[in-house]
Amino acid sequence: MNRQAGPDPLLSLLRQTADGDRKSFQVLYEETNHRLKVYLYRLVGDRSCIDDILIETYTQVWKSSATFQGRSLVMSWMIGIARNVAFKEMGRIHYHENLDDHREIIAKTVDPDAGDRKKVLALALAQLKPRHREILDLAFFHDLPYREIADILNIPVNTVKTRVFHAKAALKTALNKMDIDSNNL
Repeated sequence: MNRQAGPDPLLSLLRQTADGDRKSFQVLYEETNHRLKVYLYRLVGDRSCIDDILIETYTQVWKSSATFQGRSLVMSWMIGIARNVAFKEMGRIHYHENLDDHREIIAKTVDPDAGDRKKVLALALAQLKPRHREILDLAFFHDLPYREIADILNIPVNTVKTRVFHAKAALKTALNKMDIDSNNL
């Protein structure tokens, strides 16, 4: 969102990967693996399948690196690939359970003042619809501009803005249900 415009630090690695440079691909992997893993965990919610999704994602990155056209940042392009792979995988196996069936998760007592802010936020995010979780993840955790989010999700920029607005409201509601003042996070 507030990322400064400038050269994409991953572009040269991807171009070298397209030329078959395995060391550049290794560096690209090292630079992006954690961010993709976090994104996938928030999207899928099941750690047991994330490694399989990552392997397929990086296989596709390797195979299609020469087709990258530069209309987005390399990281945005890779998130789009990971998202497509994850949805394909989730279509085969149902990973999401209804949180309403697990009140013990939602009702867990956490104290944001005791350093549990990440837990509080994770519990609140878990209560959101997947599309709200995903839009907040892309906009705030990955700090992607709305234009790139729109490209990843294949929706108009104004729809991204609307989803962010509604997702933030839903997050605030989830925090309120947990008796957490969102201003204290």
